[in-house]
Amino acid sequence: MEDYRTAPVDPAMKQLLCFAEKVARDPGQVSPNDIAKLRSEGLSERAILDATHVAGFFSYMNRVVKALGADVGTSMEREKPLPNIASLSDAPERLCGAL
Repeated sequence: MEDYRTAPVDPAMKQLLCFAEKVARDPGQVSPNDIAKLRSEGLSERAILDATHVAGFFSYMNRVVKALGADVGTSMEREKPLPNIASLSDAPERLCGAL
């Protein structure tokens, strides 16, 4: 699916995907109204919780991967070896500079 907004999916699923995008992009903008919209579409508390966990976990993992320099990026970049544990020992200096 290229764009959930124009895809032929159930309206409840579109609302859930819109919510997941908001959680991933700017969780501080999620409001009680967003949750109410999902409930009005018939989504269960468990479905809302699961979607929140999945979006949050993917956001977390993306940040960890990028912070450690292990982002695989393009196909050309995927041919490079991933950093090993020894090369990660300088991660704080690379991220924060010499203190």
